[in-house]
Amino acid sequence: MPKVVKPLTDKEIKNTKYTSKEEFEQLKKIAKLNNNPEPKLNNKLSDGQGLYLIIKENGTKFFQYDFTFENKRKSMSFGVYPETSLSEARILREKTKELLKQKINPIIDKNISSINSDNTFKSISEKWLSKMKNEWGNSTLKKVVSVIENHAYPYIGNKPIENIIRTDILNILDRMNKKELFGSAEKLISNINRIYKFAVTYNYVEHNIIADIDKKNVIVSTRHNHYSAITNEDEVKELISDIQSFEDLFKADITTIIALKLAPLVALRPFNLCSLEWSEINFEKKYLDIPESKMKTKKDFVLPLSKQAIEILKSIEPFSAHKSKYVFPSPTSNLKNINNATINHALKKLGYKDRHCNHGFRSTFSTICHEKVKEHGFSSDIIESCLAHEEQNQVKASYNRSSKMKYFDEKRELMQWWADWLNNL
Repeated sequence: MPKVVKPLTDKEIKNTKYTSKEEFEQLKKIAKLNNNPEPKLNNKLSDGQGLYLIIKENGTKFFQYDFTFENKRKSMSFGVYPETSLSEARILREKTKELLKQKINPIIDKNISSINSDNTFKSISEKWLSKMKNEWGNSTLKKVVSVIENHAYPYIGNKPIENIIRTDILNILDRMNKKELFGSAEKLISNINRIYKFAVTYNYVEHNIIADIDKKNVIVSTRHNHYSAITNEDEVKELISDIQSFEDLFKADITTIIALKLAPLVALRPFNLCSLEWSEINFEKKYLDIPESKMKTKKDFVLPLSKQAIEILKSIEPFSAHKSKYVFPSPTSNLKNINNATINHALKKLGYKDRHCNHGFRSTFSTICHEKVKEHGFSSDIIESCLAHEEQNQVKASYNRSSKMKYFDEKRELMQWWADWLNNL
């Protein structure tokens, strides 16, 4: 006669905590000394009929259903507690048992999302992202979410993770490679790999299919590639002229036109330019003040603005300041900003594909300023400070812990010299 299992209660689930092997061995010793019954390891609590509550070392609790299909033992997740309640897990158990009676594998059934909505790639990704919030800065989180939302969710977001095959992933990467989004593709496959590891850990899926993909053969690595940039004076002159003509040559949103004009004057990292907020602009004192949460260096950054840059920013103010926190809102939503691809696409339309990109404006600024030190009179430290580059000499850096306003006056003069130099080409 099968053993009768006492059903779980919510109180029992809430009060039960993870027990490590070391703690369990200690409890066994105490029980033996006191002549008490040997304790049971309670990291897997049974509710009966194949339903279990699994407790992980990090404190996460989730429901797991164990069953046999075609003479093979299998398991599937019913969701994380308390997001999935005990009563909901029992309902899912009964629905799954009905599928098994019909000789349908509940893990790969095409209607599984109606049984286990927690098992879609999007749902699992969001759970993983919620755990990563504490490890990443806001800018990093925003970039990761953007790539996943734009390139993964449209194709596999609503698909049960168990149903996703390697070809689905390869098709996503192939689309990105064709758009020359090599860096984003490399980051996406890395994060999907981490999502799968998370899914395997919590029994949403049995196997990490990304481990079977040879990433070197499917992604064009950008790790050792330099961003395309124009640094020859005559070519820079042509580039600036073309940017000024972009509005007349092509139909484009005002935010793209103005962002493209501002890019060479400020030489910001693409993310900082595209996500620039009105709150980060001090028009009275004429500088940008970007918080550490948005900076690659994790330090507040102040960049003086030239007269030309101020003029360009004021020209976009009537179009976006009243409707968005972003200086350059997306044409499709005032809640979002434009992205790096928008500016790169504009440069490609001007004929600069493989010759110059948005990030390339930083190289242009750095190269020309270093070549013309005798003209402007400022050292490499000032130039690098304008680019928000960290001091590479660790000894020197340890004695150089100054505020974000360091070199402010020198940076102001250099940025004005740079704007005038571009104007006078």
